[in-house]
Amino acid sequence: MSRLYKIRAKKHRVYDVSEVMALYDICRNTVSNWVGAGLIPSHGAGPQLFRGCELNRFHRDRRAQGRQNMRLDQFFCLSCKVAVTAYQASLRLDQTESGNWLAAGTCSECNATVMKLLDATGCDRLREALRTNANLAEIDEGKDEKPVGVGTKSPPHLPEWPSMNDRIIHDWRLYAGRYDSKTMDAHLASIRDFENFFDGLCFSQVQDKDVGKYRKWLLDKGLSTQEEGGLSASTIRHRASHLAAFFKWLGKQDGYRRQSSNLPEYFALPRQQMATALARPDKDYPTMEEAVEMVQSMPRLTRAQRRDRAIVACAFLTGLRAAALSSMRLKHLDCDGKTATQDAREMRAKNGKSFIVRWFPVPAPILDCVVDWKAELTGNGFSSDDALFPDIKYLAAPKTGIEPVSPLLANGAVNRAFRLASEGIGRAFSPHSARHSLKALGDRLCISAEERKAWSMNLGHENVVITDTHYGKMTDATRMQVLESLSRKERNTDDEKELMLRYYSHQLVAGTPEHKMARKLVRKLEAECDDTEVIE
Repeated sequence: MSRLYKIRAKKHRVYDVSEVMALYDICRNTVSNWVGAGLIPSHGAGPQLFRGCELNRFHRDRRAQGRQNMRLDQFFCLSCKVAVTAYQASLRLDQTESGNWLAAGTCSECNATVMKLLDATGCDRLREALRTNANLAEIDEGKDEKPVGVGTKSPPHLPEWPSMNDRIIHDWRLYAGRYDSKTMDAHLASIRDFENFFDGLCFSQVQDKDVGKYRKWLLDKGLSTQEEGGLSASTIRHRASHLAAFFKWLGKQDGYRRQSSNLPEYFALPRQQMATALARPDKDYPTMEEAVEMVQSMPRLTRAQRRDRAIVACAFLTGLRAAALSSMRLKHLDCDGKTATQDAREMRAKNGKSFIVRWFPVPAPILDCVVDWKAELTGNGFSSDDALFPDIKYLAAPKTGIEPVSPLLANGAVNRAFRLASEGIGRAFSPHSARHSLKALGDRLCISAEERKAWSMNLGHENVVITDTHYGKMTDATRMQVLESLSRKERNTDDEKELMLRYYSHQLVAGTPEHKMARKLVRKLEAECDDTEVIE
């Protein structure tokens, strides 16, 4: 099996040796070989740590190196597809029919075959090294891939290199294990941004004036447009909050307790200046009519196309996030009870939350698409433990065997399905836009506070404030339209209201002047209500 090491590490994270082994499915000796080949560990005493961006840099350089400019101790692995070192005892020299020499051996990382063509000079050097059992890497000590940095000029600062703070950040990850993985990455991005602002300053040396300087820089970023590299008010608030929480934890750790206890408070943002930060455009989301058009515009000739169509429809029907959708199984969708179960034990659920979703009252074409897809899978031998949206390779033929079909490992299929559906109406929507659409639908349908609470809980939110704050916000165009309709609306007098009430309670005789006047007022009122009914 080819090992291209295309797995990308999280660039802001810090990995220990065991985590690197698990990430790339390698042994401990391979990690040691990578260090010898140019992988730079983090600074400091203790077990080796590796920053995620350094792991990515190392593999990117190895892939770029390819078969060219390999050192004497490097060989091309037919499995890893990169230049690697080989077990020196396994090396042998064979002469080809053309008279050249071919060096072959065993890869030190995956035990596959490695080889390299040599000229006469290279063959002599390798033969002499094998005869004397000399270290091949030491022979090429003057041909290292990177300069050692001697001289009066220091190498330029590279933010992606290991920093003085990697070890304390790795310790913080244990504390941050209570967060969702994406939340942890957001915190790390804020911490690394602060670190890069001060060119890798050790956190133990951070002072109050440094925090004030960074806070001023954040506020200035809020006054610039996004095209100029500015930050939104939400991003500024999150970064300040993340850093305040981090330095509050940091002040309790050994070696950092001499820092000012007021340091986290310096991240507080002034309300007046935050109010002047430029607002970013509201997130775009489709109406229910556009959602139906998206689903109906998608092709449905092949089973793979019907799967993608059902993915988009299920997002609008259940309101589940992309990670939960891609990891659903047939048993999580109850077509009889019209419910969907988000089971965090078997699905990739945000914050590990499990709850039951009552299908939202969406148009029939969306609901029918999901029901028909489950029926199609069931008719092709899929059972309750099989994936609801399986990989394409499982859809070519009816299922055979008793092993359950595993759900998708990533959200790529969901993103591609929404991209295809959006192209059908000439727009661009993400999978998360379905949740915004459902919130806007709830604003139209829910009248009482109890209904709004139930709608919010069905979206997986603990309270209505979260739903109203982050989802389906009213656009400026809608706001202007509603206010304009209110200004045009004529108010009825008390006598007219009494006349309409008698009309609705059937107290007026048909054909009388009072009945005709009341009917005219009622129709006018209904027309005004129809005009003010805004679809978001």
